[in-house]
Amino acid sequence: MIGFAVYAFEGVGIVMPVMQNCKEPEKFPKILAAAIGTLACFYTFFGLVTYLTFGSGLIQPIITEMLPAENSMVIIIKICFCMNLIFSYAIMINPTNAILENWMFPAKASVGRRWARNASRFLVVVSAAVLAVFLADILDKFFGLIGALLCAPLAFMFPAMLHLKIIASTRSEKMIDWLIIFISLGALIFCVTQSVLSW
Repeated sequence: MIGFAVYAFEGVGIVMPVMQNCKEPEKFPKILAAAIGTLACFYTFFGLVTYLTFGSGLIQPIITEMLPAENSMVIIIKICFCMNLIFSYAIMINPTNAILENWMFPAKASVGRRWARNASRFLVVVSAAVLAVFLADILDKFFGLIGALLCAPLAFMFPAMLHLKIIASTRSEKMIDWLIIFISLGALIFCVTQSVLSW
Protein backbone atom coordinates (compact mmCIF):
# COMPACT_ATOMS: atom_id res chain seq x y z
CA MET A 1 0.00 0.00 0.00
CA ILE A 2 2.90 2.36 0.71
CA GLY A 3 4.32 1.65 -2.76
CA PHE A 4 0.95 2.64 -4.23
CA ALA A 5 1.16 5.94 -2.34
CA VAL A 6 4.72 6.48 -3.61
CA TYR A 7 3.33 6.00 -7.13
CA ALA A 8 2.01 9.56 -6.76
CA PHE A 9 5.55 10.65 -7.70
CA GLU A 10 5.26 9.07 -11.15
CA GLY A 11 4.78 12.50 -12.72
CA VAL A 12 8.22 13.71 -11.61
CA GLY A 13 9.71 12.23 -14.78
CA ILE A 14 8.04 14.84 -16.97
CA VAL A 15 9.31 17.88 -15.05
CA MET A 16 12.54 18.27 -17.05
CA PRO A 17 10.98 17.66 -20.50
CA VAL A 18 8.23 20.20 -19.76
CA MET A 19 10.78 22.75 -18.53
CA GLN A 20 12.89 22.14 -21.63
CA ASN A 21 9.92 22.93 -23.88
CA CYS A 22 8.77 26.03 -21.97
CA LYS A 23 8.62 29.32 -23.84
CA GLU A 24 9.98 31.11 -20.75
CA PRO A 25 11.94 28.53 -18.67
CA GLU A 26 12.92 31.12 -16.05
CA LYS A 27 9.27 31.20 -14.88
CA PHE A 28 9.08 27.41 -14.57
CA PRO A 29 10.19 27.08 -10.89
CA LYS A 30 7.23 29.21 -9.76
CA ILE A 31 4.84 27.20 -11.92
CA LEU A 32 6.30 23.93 -10.61
CA ALA A 33 6.00 25.07 -6.98
CA ALA A 34 2.39 26.11 -7.56
CA ALA A 35 1.60 22.78 -9.25
CA ILE A 36 3.20 20.72 -6.47
CA GLY A 37 1.48 22.80 -3.78
CA THR A 38 -1.88 22.41 -5.52
CA LEU A 39 -1.42 18.66 -5.88
CA ALA A 40 -0.36 18.29 -2.25
CA CYS A 41 -3.44 20.21 -1.10
CA PHE A 42 -5.69 18.19 -3.41
CA TYR A 43 -4.27 14.83 -2.27
CA THR A 44 -4.54 15.87 1.38
CA PHE A 45 -8.13 17.08 0.93
CA PHE A 46 -9.13 13.97 -1.00
CA GLY A 47 -7.54 11.67 1.58
CA LEU A 48 -9.26 13.54 4.42
CA VAL A 49 -12.66 13.40 2.72
CA THR A 50 -12.18 9.69 1.99
CA TYR A 51 -11.23 9.00 5.61
CA LEU A 52 -14.21 10.99 6.92
CA THR A 53 -16.54 9.20 4.48
CA PHE A 54 -15.40 5.59 4.85
CA GLY A 55 -13.58 5.62 8.20
CA SER A 56 -10.44 3.72 9.05
CA GLY A 57 -11.78 0.34 7.93
CA LEU A 58 -10.78 -1.54 4.82
CA ILE A 59 -10.48 0.92 1.95
CA GLN A 60 -9.88 -0.27 -1.59
CA PRO A 61 -6.81 1.28 -3.25
CA ILE A 62 -8.91 2.51 -6.19
CA ILE A 63 -11.49 4.52 -4.29
CA THR A 64 -13.94 4.84 -7.19
CA GLU A 65 -14.63 1.10 -6.81
CA MET A 66 -16.18 1.78 -3.38
CA LEU A 67 -18.71 4.29 -4.70
CA PRO A 68 -22.28 3.13 -5.47
CA ALA A 69 -22.45 2.18 -9.16
CA GLU A 70 -26.05 3.23 -9.78
CA ASN A 71 -25.56 6.87 -8.76
CA SER A 72 -25.41 9.29 -11.73
CA MET A 73 -22.89 11.55 -9.93
CA VAL A 74 -20.57 8.58 -9.46
CA ILE A 75 -20.81 7.79 -13.18
CA ILE A 76 -19.89 11.42 -13.99
CA ILE A 77 -16.92 11.23 -11.59
CA LYS A 78 -15.69 8.01 -13.21
CA ILE A 79 -16.06 9.52 -16.70
CA CYS A 80 -14.11 12.63 -15.60
CA PHE A 81 -11.41 10.38 -14.12
CA CYS A 82 -11.15 8.44 -17.39
CA MET A 83 -10.98 11.67 -19.42
CA ASN A 84 -8.19 12.90 -17.14
CA LEU A 85 -6.22 9.71 -17.80
CA ILE A 86 -6.79 9.92 -21.55
CA PHE A 87 -5.76 13.56 -21.87
CA SER A 88 -2.75 13.32 -19.54
CA TYR A 89 -1.42 10.13 -21.16
CA ALA A 90 0.17 12.02 -24.06
CA ILE A 91 2.31 14.22 -21.82
CA MET A 92 3.18 11.36 -19.47
CA ILE A 93 4.34 9.04 -22.24
CA ASN A 94 6.32 11.73 -24.09
CA PRO A 95 9.64 11.14 -22.23
CA THR A 96 9.35 7.39 -22.86
CA ASN A 97 8.74 7.94 -26.56
CA ALA A 98 11.58 10.44 -26.83
CA ILE A 99 14.06 8.03 -25.20
CA LEU A 100 12.91 5.06 -27.29
CA GLU A 101 12.95 6.99 -30.54
CA ASN A 102 16.40 8.48 -30.00
CA TRP A 103 17.74 5.04 -29.11
CA MET A 104 16.00 3.07 -31.86
CA PHE A 105 16.05 5.64 -34.68
CA PRO A 106 19.10 7.90 -34.31
CA ALA A 107 19.21 8.81 -38.02
CA LYS A 108 18.31 12.24 -39.36
CA ALA A 109 14.72 13.21 -40.17
CA SER A 110 13.16 11.30 -43.04
CA VAL A 111 9.81 9.88 -44.05
CA GLY A 112 10.91 6.37 -43.02
CA ARG A 113 12.03 7.59 -39.60
CA ARG A 114 8.72 9.40 -39.08
CA TRP A 115 6.73 6.22 -39.85
CA ALA A 116 9.05 4.16 -37.64
CA ARG A 117 8.49 6.64 -34.80
CA ASN A 118 4.73 6.42 -35.32
CA ALA A 119 4.92 2.61 -35.25
CA SER A 120 6.99 2.79 -32.06
CA ARG A 121 4.43 5.06 -30.40
CA PHE A 122 1.61 2.78 -31.51
CA LEU A 123 3.37 -0.24 -29.98
CA VAL A 124 3.94 1.62 -26.70
CA VAL A 125 0.23 2.50 -26.46
CA VAL A 126 -0.86 -1.03 -27.39
CA SER A 127 1.56 -2.51 -24.83
CA ALA A 128 0.14 -0.25 -22.11
CA ALA A 129 -3.43 -1.22 -23.07
CA VAL A 130 -2.59 -4.94 -23.03
CA LEU A 131 -0.93 -4.61 -19.62
CA ALA A 132 -3.97 -2.71 -18.30
CA VAL A 133 -6.33 -5.46 -19.48
CA PHE A 134 -4.26 -8.34 -18.11
CA LEU A 135 -3.44 -6.61 -14.81
CA ALA A 136 -6.92 -5.16 -14.17
CA ASP A 137 -7.60 -7.40 -11.17
CA ILE A 138 -4.25 -6.67 -9.50
CA LEU A 139 -3.70 -3.12 -10.75
CA ASP A 140 -3.25 -1.75 -7.22
CA LYS A 141 -0.55 -4.30 -6.43
CA PHE A 142 1.16 -3.69 -9.79
CA PHE A 143 1.16 0.08 -9.22
CA GLY A 144 2.46 -0.49 -5.69
CA LEU A 145 5.39 -2.52 -7.02
CA ILE A 146 6.10 -0.01 -9.82
CA GLY A 147 5.86 2.87 -7.34
CA ALA A 148 8.27 1.16 -4.96
CA LEU A 149 10.77 0.12 -7.64
CA LEU A 150 10.75 3.14 -9.94
CA CYS A 151 8.97 6.16 -8.48
CA ALA A 152 10.74 6.27 -5.11
CA PRO A 153 14.24 6.35 -6.65
CA LEU A 154 13.09 8.78 -9.34
CA ALA A 155 11.65 11.18 -6.77
CA PHE A 156 14.25 10.92 -3.99
CA MET A 157 17.39 8.93 -4.74
CA PHE A 158 18.33 10.14 -8.23
CA PRO A 159 17.94 13.88 -7.48
CA ALA A 160 20.12 13.47 -4.37
CA MET A 161 22.72 11.51 -6.35
CA LEU A 162 22.79 14.16 -9.08
CA HIS A 163 23.05 16.96 -6.53
CA LEU A 164 25.87 15.11 -4.79
CA LYS A 165 27.78 14.60 -8.04
CA ILE A 166 27.20 17.97 -9.71
CA ILE A 167 26.33 20.68 -7.18
CA ALA A 168 27.18 19.70 -3.59
CA SER A 169 30.32 21.49 -2.45
CA THR A 170 30.14 21.73 1.34
CA ARG A 171 30.40 18.83 3.73
CA SER A 172 26.89 19.44 5.11
CA GLU A 173 25.37 19.37 1.60
CA LYS A 174 27.11 16.07 0.89
CA MET A 175 25.97 14.60 4.20
CA ILE A 176 22.36 15.61 3.52
CA ASP A 177 22.56 14.06 0.04
CA TRP A 178 23.94 10.80 1.46
CA LEU A 179 21.25 10.80 4.14
CA ILE A 180 18.51 11.20 1.51
CA ILE A 181 20.08 8.43 -0.59
CA PHE A 182 20.20 6.00 2.35
CA ILE A 183 16.67 6.85 3.53
CA SER A 184 15.28 6.44 0.01
CA LEU A 185 17.17 3.16 -0.40
CA GLY A 186 15.66 1.92 2.87
CA ALA A 187 12.20 3.08 1.73
CA LEU A 188 12.75 1.31 -1.61
CA ILE A 189 13.62 -1.99 0.10
CA PHE A 190 10.74 -1.68 2.57
CA CYS A 191 8.14 -0.75 -0.07
CA VAL A 192 9.23 -3.50 -2.47
CA THR A 193 9.11 -6.05 0.36
CA GLN A 194 5.63 -4.89 1.40
CA SER A 195 4.39 -4.93 -2.21
CA VAL A 196 5.72 -8.44 -2.83
CA LEU A 197 4.27 -9.74 0.46
CA SER A 198 0.83 -8.27 -0.37
CA TRP A 199 0.55 -10.42 -3.52
